[in-house]
Amino acid sequence: MHKNTPLLIAHRGDTISYPENTLEAFLSAFEKGADGVEMDIHLDGKEVIIVHNYLFNRKKTYPKLKDILKLIHSKGRVEIEVKALSIDILQPLKKVLDKFPKADFELTTSEIPLSSYIKQAFPIIPLGLILHDFFFQKWMTQEIVKQKLVGWGKMSKADRLHVPLTVLSQFGKDSLVRELHKAGFVIHSHINNTGEQGKELSDLSQWQVDQCTFDNIELINAKRST
Repeated sequence: MHKNTPLLIAHRGDTISYPENTLEAFLSAFEKGADGVEMDIHLDGKEVIIVHNYLFNRKKTYPKLKDILKLIHSKGRVEIEVKALSIDILQPLKKVLDKFPKADFELTTSEIPLSSYIKQAFPIIPLGLILHDFFFQKWMTQEIVKQKLVGWGKMSKADRLHVPLTVLSQFGKDSLVRELHKAGFVIHSHINNTGEQGKELSDLSQWQVDQCTFDNIELINAKRST
């Protein structure tokens, strides 16, 4: 394993052992050695809740962000994906996050128009821009992809770029990561829950990727054994 192993962030917590986006999943991930956890948030009325789906069942009760953060905010990185399609979530979110000024937060979104509003509301908290692989076509060269990543990152006021592993693999690997680092971005990728996750972690380490989310908590054991 490369000495610079990425920060390992459990995607929606320890979802192998517990339901995703629950307190039990987050606590278990930290207990098993994850550097951080990732969660998804929406606005339900005036409350910021933790749930993945855009069309969540409004008759159900979901964990409240403020309640979860009380119990995990000091345990490591907390990556919060803002999945709202409106800026209405930002003021309620600010009321919650202001209660934890020393926490290691990262706010992320794949809703590109929302990103600059997030940065305006939270100028100190790092902003991660999630970029899907379908944004990048096979005909594109490495230079075009680099310019697109840098350009979208700067226009979105992002500090961190969440780049799919497939995009890194196809368009330059470590050389692309170096160029994005030179442009001032922290680079994040994602390791899928497949039999290849050990190799994928090794690749990301060699390419100097800074942090990654992962789906299978057993990756922690793979990291320890290397």
